[in-house]
Order: sequence, then C-alpha cells, then structure tokens
Amino acid sequence: MSYISLYRKYRPKKFSDVVGQEVVIKILKNSIVNNKIGHAYIFSGPRGTGKTSVAKIFSKAVNCLSNDSGDLCGKCEICNMNLEDEIDIIEIDAASNNGVDEIREIRNNVKLLPSHLKYKVYIIDEVHMLSTSAFNALLKTLEEPPQNIIFILATTEFNKIPATVVSRCQKFDFKKLTKKQIFDRLNYILENEKRNLNSDVVDLIAQISDGGLRDAINLLDQVLSLEKKEISKDDVYSLIGDLSEDRIFDLLKYIVNSDIKSVLSFIDDVYNNGKNLVNICERLQIIIRNIIIYNNTNGYFDETYEKKLQEFSKININNILELSNELFNLINNLRKTNNQKVIMEIYCLKMSLIFDNKEKNIITEENENDKKIITSKDDKKEAEDNINDEIKKIRINNSLAGANKQLKSEFVNKYKEINEYVSNKEYNSIANLLLKAVPEIVSDKNIIFSFKNNFDVILFDKNEELIQKLLEKIYNKKYLVVALTSDDCEKIKKEYINNIKKGIKYEYIEEKASKKKKKSKDKLEETAEDIFGDEIIKVD
Repeated sequence: MSYISLYRKYRPKKFSDVVGQEVVIKILKNSIVNNKIGHAYIFSGPRGTGKTSVAKIFSKAVNCLSNDSGDLCGKCEICNMNLEDEIDIIEIDAASNNGVDEIREIRNNVKLLPSHLKYKVYIIDEVHMLSTSAFNALLKTLEEPPQNIIFILATTEFNKIPATVVSRCQKFDFKKLTKKQIFDRLNYILENEKRNLNSDVVDLIAQISDGGLRDAINLLDQVLSLEKKEISKDDVYSLIGDLSEDRIFDLLKYIVNSDIKSVLSFIDDVYNNGKNLVNICERLQIIIRNIIIYNNTNGYFDETYEKKLQEFSKININNILELSNELFNLINNLRKTNNQKVIMEIYCLKMSLIFDNKEKNIITEENENDKKIITSKDDKKEAEDNINDEIKKIRINNSLAGANKQLKSEFVNKYKEINEYVSNKEYNSIANLLLKAVPEIVSDKNIIFSFKNNFDVILFDKNEELIQKLLEKIYNKKYLVVALTSDDCEKIKKEYINNIKKGIKYEYIEEKASKKKKKSKDKLEETAEDIFGDEIIKVD
C-alpha cells in the first residue's frame, strides 16, 4: 500500500476528533440535534484550522441515519462512505473554478433532488476567489434556495466576500489553535506512530506552525522522514529554510555592537545558503518588539527567553525605535528589489551605525552563563537630548501663551480629515499616530498634543517634521507641535491655571531653528563608499 501522509491519515473523521473550534462544533451539533439546518454556511479562518474537515464531517452528519448526538454514529452506510464517490456531496475548489459558468452549472444542478441522501451538500473551498459575476450568480441561488440543499463556503479571506452573500449565510469563525493544542496533537500522533522526538523539537514545530494544525503535522511528517536518531531544533530550521533563534540574536548582537565585519559575514552566509532574507528581518523585528515588551512588563515570556532579551534590555529606547523603523523600510525594499543582498547589506550597515559613537553596547562574559550589555552615552548625545528638551519647553510655553478656544474648536473640526491619509503611502503611519492623539491646546502657531502612553510620545518626537508637514497639507498653515503624556498635560494645565490666578503671564519666545537636532549621514556614506566603492547607492 502506498504511503499516506500524516495530515491525511490523522484528518478528523467526526466532530469529536476535531482539535479546537469547540464553539463551532457545539453549534453545528445542536443544529443537527434540533433539526435546524441552515441552507448556507460560511466557514472563515486561517489555513489549516479545520474548515474543510469540519465541512466534510458536517455534510455526513446531516445525512447520518442515526445522529442523535449530532455527531456521526460511525456505523451506518453514510458514515462509512467515501466522500469522493458520493454524488450528493460535491466539493469545488473556487481557486480553479471561479468563473460564472461553473456557478451557473451549480444553479442548474441544485434544482435536482438528492439522489439518495437527505441533503445535497456543496462545499466551495477558497470561495473568496470567485469572480464578481460568479458571486452574483451564486447570490440568486442563496436568495431562493431549493429544499434539501446546503452550501458550505470556506475561506481564508472573509473580507473579500460580498456583503450581499454574507448576509444570506450563517458565519462561523475558525480560530488559530493554541500552541498547547498543537503540541498535544503532535504527541498523540507520535504515540500512535510509535516514534519519539525531543519535547523541545515538538514545541518548536508547534510554535512555527502559527496556529495551523495541518502545517504542524506536515512539518512533523518531514522531520520524521529524516530518520535520524537524535533530531535537533536546528534540523527543523534547516527543513523550513530558516535560521535558529540564536542566529537571529547573533545578528542583533552584531548590529548593536557596530560589528560591521560580522554583519557582512552573516549576510554573505545566509544569502549563499539560500535563506529567506525577508523572513530573517521579520523575525529580527519580532525580537525588537519583544525587547520593548520585556522592558515594560514582568514575566510575560518564559525564563529562558527572558535571559536572551535581558542582554539587550538597556539599549536606548530611541535607538531601538530607529532600528525598528529601518527594519520596516528594509523589509519593504527587499520585497521590491532584484538585488536583495546589496539592499540587506546597506540597511544593516545603516542600522549598525545607529549605535556607532552614540551608544556603545559591549557584550562581556563574566562566566559562561552570565552575559549582559553595558550601555553608555557620550556627551554629545546628552547635549542633543538637552537641546530637544529646551525646544519642547519653548513650544509648551508658546502654546499656552497664545492658547485660544476658538482656534482649538476650528482645528478639531477639521481634524477628521487626517483619516484621508490613513491609506497614503507616505503618511499612513503618521496619520494613524495622530488619530490616537488629542489636540489639547491650540494657538495660532503652536499645538500641544497628548497621548495615553509615553511610547506614542516618543514616536511623535521622532517624526515631528513629517507630522508638521502633514498638518500643513490639511490646514494650509505651518504649526510647531509638541507631544506629552495625558498625565503630564494635566500637570501643565493645572500649573497654567495657578499662574494665571497669580497674575503670571506667558510671553511668546522665539524658537531658534539652529538648535534643532540634525542627523548626519556622513559616517554612513563614508562606510558605504569604503565597502562598495564610490558608486552612488540610494537608500529610501
């Protein structure tokens, strides 16, 4: 007998076999028990979460000759039939049958009664891929469904299904499975297959599958095919063409230590071995996100992972945010370019230079199990921060000096126009940030915004010039802006009221542009030229 892949071998045969999706299963079983069968269902959710499997089980269950529990009895001829041989249960792949002619053929066939089952069931997989005209043809059938006909529409992209179709169906959301649910199922399969794997390898497979059980079982199948006595986590990473987590941490270490030679050597190695550069950058971005979470929470990650994050916990938050921004740009450019290696090198150099002369992150080994990053700032960095604080104080003062309720009212009334820039390529991130802000104090030239958390204030400060540019486009005038947390803003308001009561007046202070912090690209240009020659390479 030919080999049967594990995901087919362990595909659920009845509702009780389905992993997760308890709410969906309960409702479907109750509808069968109470004889309240709908004519059309939408099964929506990520891939590998059981949509098609549940659709096939449901198509049998509604026709089962003894389904008092709502599940398959497992004994009657309906439960034991091969779906591929049953003419009353029709499975259609909309990815390859997405035209109006195929749907018209369905419309003609639904008029015919089931041959020998109680219900004729149409399972349309990836239904979102139907054309507009095909959806219109299907809509007519859904509006006036014949008796004993059931449609099950499965999709991974619910947003692409027309509202007119959705309104005529019962919708069920299939959730991603938890890591534990997948882990337990994989161990169940290993036990039945009489195979052994290290627990950390099974755990990694469950993690990589990202909530999709089918992907997890397929990867397990590949791992078992290695036929090695001891399968390691690195074997799993090799199978999926990825790097181990430790290697991603190594790249971050090289960057924060401005170790340019190691950065270039790393890129050369992964590129020559055919690794996915976009995936590497996305995983690096997740680590940066996790560093920020680690610095602001307790016990969010497991102890082993937190030890890895701790090495980078003292990096200046502004540098972390700048690194994240560069990674975002790098990922976008990698997807558009034909020369990924050069783009990767340029951006990683750029990221390395974020930490050069600004902040030295020296990783020292006190012993084999104790590593930490020592962070120091130079005098120039402190001076720049002080200048920025001075400008902030001036803008707060000037906003209060010219504060005007009428000006604020006019500003707020037009503020909703920011929504028009949410999908704009240049301003989308800035627009989303401003939509979280509250315009607190408005004068003719200055505005104070407030945010609930300090993280958004930091992002605001980093993008101050672009924010002012967007506001100028909307209001046709230039504002100088400043952002504070809600708590700080309340303190300033109280101080302002007290000063006014005491007769203290706020006078406008001229802001000197020369004191603003300026970024220099000289170091980057010099380094790029040293490595790549004097050819001009543009970096967005």
